Amino acid sequence: MEQQRSTSMRSVVVEEEVRGGYTLSKAGLSDMVKDQQKGYLEAFGGVEGLAVALETDACRGLSSDPENLARRRFQFGRNYIEPPRMKSYGELLLEGLEDNTIRALIGCAAISLGLELSFGHDKRTGWIEGTVILLTVIVVLNIGASIDYSKAREFRRQQLELESGELANAVRDGSTAKVSPKEIVVGDVVRVAVGDIIVADGVLLEGADVKMDESALTGEAALVSKDPRKDPFLMSGTSVMSGSGKLMSVAVGINSVQGRIFEAVHGGGEGPNTTTTNDNNLIGKLDRLAIQIGKAGLYVATIALFYMLLHWTVTHRYRVWKMTYLNELLKFFIAAVTILVVAVPEGLPLAVALSLAITMGRLMHENNRVKHMDACETMGSATTICSDKTGTLTQNKMTVVRLWAAGNLSSGEAEIAGELVRKSEFAEVWGASVALNSAPTSRVSKTPQGSWKYEGNATECALLKLAHLSGIDVASRRSKTPPGASGLDWGVKAFPFSSERKKMSWVVKNENGGFRLFTKGAPHVVECSSALDSEGRVVPLDEAAYAETIQSFQKQAMRTLALAYRDFAQPPAGGWEAPGVSSSMSLEAETGLTLVCVVGIEDPLRPTVRRAIHACNRAGVDVRMCTGDALETAVAIAAQCGILRPRDFENDVPKPAFAMTGAEFDERVHVLDRDAPPVMRRGVQGGVVGEFLKPPFRRAEDGDRILDQEAFDAIWPKLRVLARCQPQDKLTLVNGLRASRVFSDAAYCERLRATHGITIFPDHQVVAVTGDGTNDAPALKAANVGFAMGIVGTDIAKQACDIILLDDNFESTVAAVKWGRNVFDSISKFCQFQLTVNISAVFAACVGAICYRASPLSAVQMLWVNMIMDSLASVALATEPPTDALLQRPPYGRQRPIITRIMWHNMIGQATYQLAVVCLLLFAPPPFLRLDEKIVPFRYTDHQHELIDRGNQHFTVVFNAFVLMQLFNELNSRRLQSVDRLKSYWSEWNVFEGIHKNPLFGAVVISTFALQIILVQTAGRFFTVSPLSASQWLFCACFGLASLAVQFVINAILVLSSDKRQSPTSASTIELVPLTAAEAAEEKSSASATITSSSMLPALQPNRTASPMHDREDARLVVLEIPDDH
Repeated sequence: MEQQRSTSMRSVVVEEEVRGGYTLSKAGLSDMVKDQQKGYLEAFGGVEGLAVALETDACRGLSSDPENLARRRFQFGRNYIEPPRMKSYGELLLEGLEDNTIRALIGCAAISLGLELSFGHDKRTGWIEGTVILLTVIVVLNIGASIDYSKAREFRRQQLELESGELANAVRDGSTAKVSPKEIVVGDVVRVAVGDIIVADGVLLEGADVKMDESALTGEAALVSKDPRKDPFLMSGTSVMSGSGKLMSVAVGINSVQGRIFEAVHGGGEGPNTTTTNDNNLIGKLDRLAIQIGKAGLYVATIALFYMLLHWTVTHRYRVWKMTYLNELLKFFIAAVTILVVAVPEGLPLAVALSLAITMGRLMHENNRVKHMDACETMGSATTICSDKTGTLTQNKMTVVRLWAAGNLSSGEAEIAGELVRKSEFAEVWGASVALNSAPTSRVSKTPQGSWKYEGNATECALLKLAHLSGIDVASRRSKTPPGASGLDWGVKAFPFSSERKKMSWVVKNENGGFRLFTKGAPHVVECSSALDSEGRVVPLDEAAYAETIQSFQKQAMRTLALAYRDFAQPPAGGWEAPGVSSSMSLEAETGLTLVCVVGIEDPLRPTVRRAIHACNRAGVDVRMCTGDALETAVAIAAQCGILRPRDFENDVPKPAFAMTGAEFDERVHVLDRDAPPVMRRGVQGGVVGEFLKPPFRRAEDGDRILDQEAFDAIWPKLRVLARCQPQDKLTLVNGLRASRVFSDAAYCERLRATHGITIFPDHQVVAVTGDGTNDAPALKAANVGFAMGIVGTDIAKQACDIILLDDNFESTVAAVKWGRNVFDSISKFCQFQLTVNISAVFAACVGAICYRASPLSAVQMLWVNMIMDSLASVALATEPPTDALLQRPPYGRQRPIITRIMWHNMIGQATYQLAVVCLLLFAPPPFLRLDEKIVPFRYTDHQHELIDRGNQHFTVVFNAFVLMQLFNELNSRRLQSVDRLKSYWSEWNVFEGIHKNPLFGAVVISTFALQIILVQTAGRFFTVSPLSASQWLFCACFGLASLAVQFVINAILVLSSDKRQSPTSASTIELVPLTAAEAAEEKSSASATITSSSMLPALQPNRTASPMHDREDARLVVLEIPDDH
């Protein structure tokens, strides 16, 4: 059957022609693109001839016949690259063996087994300790391998999800269809536009101003212009940065340039390293912490080993050497290794991996697809979010609500459509300007439910929808307008929209001869000298009314577009692409236009955006809006959603520097070269944005403009709105914010607070950026965290970002902030818990080494506490869900140590208590414990050592009390207290607050307790323990329970000591932000847990004269400084 299928396939394959030494084969086509072989194309008659040879219709594309597609896959391969092989579970286990601590434990266990079985006193039980150490190591290795394996699988799953969401616009049977890149075959015609990533090697059939970013493959940053005649080769993996067109795929999968590189890199078969290598803030701190702890543990272990060896040497100096002494010396070495093992926080990597993995999964439910694990935690430190407007703050549901034409204003979509139906002459020109000056991929259709479905650019779709409502057949208009020699779907020339030009144009042939150029774009770049009246006649343009209309629309937060046209008897003498004189961003053909109309397009705010921005303000995160809209429109939207607050205005206009255009920002923050001759460039003159003769920018050696950081620092603290913003402006803003050290200028910060109520975060800025366009990619990469839009975002933006917003909603970034802070807190909680264990265990082991020449906790018991129990604790603490309290405090600074002063108090306080209990039980155990036989310190007899090795009730009680104290301290570690919150919220004292929301925590605690009972009562020699009575268990549990009371005392000491230290001026800065009535009511309902006693709130009592808003019920207290105790 398979042979018949293969024979059938071979009977219909494309013939492998040979022309001029070039072969029409899989390898030949692959080499053509890789080596840029223009001779290959010439041999086959250019791009058109190659299409004929591949049996491809350049206009209609391939047939969608399954057999036709199957034979092409058979001959030329599939457009799919097999991902690299994941490391197997066994390989990950072997990697775990490379850890030096693990190797030391295995070595100790092996030597212990050998010596005990050869020279031990009791060979029947001598094997137990070494065997248990090996079993513990096996458990630890499997835990680590399972975590790494799960991370690798999660990485692979996310990659597959990202790939499954990608679609290509393939032309088949004359129509455009969205297909998976995997379905692309050699010969397919694929439409490409700005933002697309090329899915297969191809040649450009047609294109308008196509420029490619090939840096992903070549390393060259300069854009490369592509032309069907001069340079038609498009390589897979490269990005379309400008223009649009159609390509014909010629090499797919592993035969493409990208596939060849992939094969060369991953030919060995090993998968990618899923562990992030970014120098992340938290990861860097944890690495430094682990190194410091490891060094301290090594010093303590060395000192303990030296003391035990020295003491043994002194006491045995007159004895005859016996082979059994090797076993005694080995026990010293095992004790030292155990101290080192206890000191090193092995559970920390597990806690980090679990917390990040859980956060990534939970964020998916919050519409955040995390690409880089470390972005989760970084977002928790964000101090600034630079957000787009369209689709992020607004709903991206564009609707035309105003239309102004030669003095006549229509409002409302239905009214405008009715006017267009009545004015047929005007509607004829208007309909052509909408239908013919739009991208082919922009389409609208009505669903069976009666709603409208937009495909493509939302702004164009709003105009197309209005055309449909007006009875204009868009598809018929396009089909009746024949394409010229350019190969476009219609018309003879197209100039696509770009963020630099702020407009697009399309040239078509008139039915009665000549040409007509349609232009639409921002009104300030559409150069009109006349207008079309409602009867379709050309009249002089009333510039005053035109300007007034534009300003009116923009102040009502509408996106304002001008539609215009110009007729030509024949193409311009300099060609359609001849540059204009007045502006480098305009063409000569785009001047002297006739205005058709001005439209106002409304995009309503998302219902949740105002609340989300208030949540950011409350959390100490500034929100700045970067938009391509006009300044008036941007200001109106910013005021509606709360980015600009009432006090940011003077006389109904924003205060200086609170809102500005990208051109003004660009000019003010860069160094000008005033000695050089003036050049035409973007700028501001007399309040008007345009192109003027101005001094050029001074540039560094690499060609980049030099940023004036001092001037930038004078602007950014106040800047809230950046309008007419180009991608380069956003990149400048991100780089400047990250480089700023304004926080170090105390006098300037105080002036900002006193004059504008602006509090500067007292550390480096951590910047998050949202973006959807191709040109946003540099800013997304430069930011600490880049968010790309999942719905309207381009492939390039998604590739450059750290997190993809699946719903394009700003509120989802707030969820990322909350979960990011939760990651930091979860890991800090575990650090506090484990380091408490480490401190008390190390000192207990040292006390035992000095007083008993053996640790009161055996090596196996230490491993149980440090590796198994701590691993379970990491699961419990890493799965703690976030609370709203996380958004009621400022972010942690980049310089904040992971172990804070409060944490040190908690750890030292609890460790001191635990060590005191251990010493009490060791040296003076209470009589009512009724121990069978006590271990006496400084008595180094064989009988006593035998009791220690075999396990007796005395040391079992010590071990059991120690474990139960850790178990109850795990509850204490659920809270990361701050002095201010201890004074303000009962929940900070109540360690059981919210425990019911994390059933896994309770399950881990109960499971650990159950395992401890099993070990003590049944493990015997395996864990060197003896069973305990019920009264002894109760006594140990009381010591554990007392750790909760100890934490209460520690908290009280912190509060009382802070009252003595705190001066009247050291209280945190309070900012009052107005809320709507609904939001104020919501805040009141969530404040029931707040302690209202004035004696408990000394740090939160603001000056009554600080703000006239203080007496308003709808005011919110927002702490924007990091308190001293953090």
